[in-house]
Amino acid sequence: MEFDLSLPTRAPPDRTAPSEKVRAMRRIDVTRTIDAPIAAVFEAYIDHERLSDLPMVRSVTIAVPGRDEKNGLGAVRVVDSGLVLLREEITAFERPNLMECRIRESRPKTEHELGRVEFAQHGDRTKVTWTTVFGLHNPILALTEPIFAACFKAIFTLTLKQVEKRAVTASAHKP
Repeated sequence: MEFDLSLPTRAPPDRTAPSEKVRAMRRIDVTRTIDAPIAAVFEAYIDHERLSDLPMVRSVTIAVPGRDEKNGLGAVRVVDSGLVLLREEITAFERPNLMECRIRESRPKTEHELGRVEFAQHGDRTKVTWTTVFGLHNPILALTEPIFAACFKAIFTLTLKQVEKRAVTASAHKP
């Protein structure tokens, strides 16, 4: 599957037939407290290409670099995990406290309202809260949304474990 990687100048009109629209949205929240400073955790998380270190991700490419920094606001990344392909745009970026993204294109086709990762310093630790709200367009696939939700939750949890390893290692090597 190929994506048009250019950014639209304005939002296209919604020409989706009512029967094809998402029937319901699912919300997933994953929270993890990491034994590392907020700056190290944020830096480990925003390194988009490191997502390909996860066993279920084939590749991650930065299709469009961010405005002020490669992985920052406006960046567009393409995540290929075989069955699932996502084209995400970073829509909010407040170092070191917040990153938001929206899935602009996907396989299978999804409606994505929100992707938010919040970082909060708690002493020497960092609390990370990852929230996403999505729904599937295909009525047959919509029946499998609980499975998709469970898989996404597992992927988010695994991603945050990987972020934790990188952040703890990075902070241990700082003087």
